[in-house]
Amino acid sequence: MTPTSDPTVLLLPGMTLNATIFPAFVGAAGGGGASIEADFTTLVASPDGDLPAGVSRGMDLYADLLDELLARHEAWKTPNRLVVAHSFGGMLALWWLLRHQCRGSARIDGLVLLATTAGPMFDAVSMRVAKLGPIDLRMPVTQTVRWWNRPAVTRFVKRLHSGGTLDIRRVDFQQLKRNSDLAMDWAGWRNTDWRAMRTFRIAMTGFDVRERLSEVAVPTIVLHGSEDSMFKPEIGKRLADGLPSAEFRLVEGAAHGLPLTHPAQVIEAVRDLAGW
Repeated sequence: MTPTSDPTVLLLPGMTLNATIFPAFVGAAGGGGASIEADFTTLVASPDGDLPAGVSRGMDLYADLLDELLARHEAWKTPNRLVVAHSFGGMLALWWLLRHQCRGSARIDGLVLLATTAGPMFDAVSMRVAKLGPIDLRMPVTQTVRWWNRPAVTRFVKRLHSGGTLDIRRVDFQQLKRNSDLAMDWAGWRNTDWRAMRTFRIAMTGFDVRERLSEVAVPTIVLHGSEDSMFKPEIGKRLADGLPSAEFRLVEGAAHGLPLTHPAQVIEAVRDLAGW
């Protein structure tokens, strides 16, 4: 890609995270442009105090929120646009692009997908519980997510991670003392409204765009860590194989928090797509 002007970069963080998970790469990558940060953890709760309004709409709820966000940003009117998306953010990016057929506000010039999947989400997840040499011990979550998403359980875990409160405590992920997947997950609970946590999971329950990936003919770089504790590397490889204009890059030693722990590789991917 050789843009005629510096692109605007849309940052879509993973579930429970915010845009501080990403490096400040607009300047670091060697170019100018602007960045737009999406934060979907602070949704407006419905009057019953349980789930945000519109939760039954699944990923379409988040796609609408993304459309509303972009409509407020003059920077998104630039002729050159890139999307950098991590985990849940990557799933949302794919859903949003397909819903708009990569047209209108969803016409983009490049896509960087980090540690994500085309679905089905809860079949793709296998949580690493231990690694004994070459043996990778993982636990599937398909059968447990319904129990895990019960309001009482979510509230309990939120309080456990947030010092006994349900309040949101925004986290600067760049300031974490440890950047392991476990530390990032713990901090993510502090960063997230407990109702938003449930909404994320409900949206992902029906997420599966594997059969439509050929419609996303956007220059794409898929980055996936060799030590991802949620998605095995082959999940990222299959995602890239399904996209008509994608390149797969395995990042050795990276876990699910790849954009936090390996910013240089993210910056390089942005630079390659932006032509910087």
